[in-house]
Amino acid sequence: MPVLAKAGVPTAKSLAVPVVDGASALPLKILTEQKEPVSLADWQGRWVVLSLWGPWCKQCKDEMPSVVRMTRALDKDHIQFLPLAFERKGPWFVRKFLSDNGFDELPVYTGNGRNLYDTLGLERLPTTAILTPDLHHAYTITGEAVWDDVETIEWLNGLGR
Repeated sequence: MPVLAKAGVPTAKSLAVPVVDGASALPLKILTEQKEPVSLADWQGRWVVLSLWGPWCKQCKDEMPSVVRMTRALDKDHIQFLPLAFERKGPWFVRKFLSDNGFDELPVYTGNGRNLYDTLGLERLPTTAILTPDLHHAYTITGEAVWDDVETIEWLNGLGR
């Protein structure tokens, strides 16, 4: 798979920082596109790429094509991609951004910034938290990254194996 990235943007794997004694992500408050609450427990049993982003965030927008290509290469029986958007205008605005930019295949989930900070201590976007199958925070990737390079895809698909 070719790497289609901007010069100078590091790979996600190269930015991954292990989290020692990572907190449980289960207390995260997540809403669907229809503003219905959903439990992170629905993803229990698989590794989770929890992508924290916002449609107003330039770095988030810049990395989105690479993120979408990465999602297509994941072993979905082993690892799940969960995009968690932070947008005051609501999920309709997130869906509009995704649709306007050709990313319709991504689901819309929204989060609460204060709850995110209280649960995982994270607040900067873009940030990705890699969660273990029991939903504990295992790695953090902060800032814009290349997600569709071979090294990152192999690392994600190989987690815990």
